[in-house]
Amino acid sequence: MEKEINFSIKKGVYCSWCAEMMKRTLQQRFAFKEIEIDFVKNKVHVIAYKRINPKKIISFLKNRGYYLSKE
Repeated sequence: MEKEINFSIKKGVYCSWCAEMMKRTLQQRFAFKEIEIDFVKNKVHVIAYKRINPKKIISFLKNRGYYLSKE
């Protein structure tokens, strides 16, 4: 069962390089079908292959310097 989750970027992503690093960080820990990061609009959209708690994603990234909130 796929699950779509949207986040707002609060801190930690300022350019395309930052966005790419966040994407790689997410791919190391979670199984996502799709990850879209728009650093200009401060938005992150992910599609997970299975159900996942958004709080786990937020906590994981916070420990790596990326601050998100769920929309």
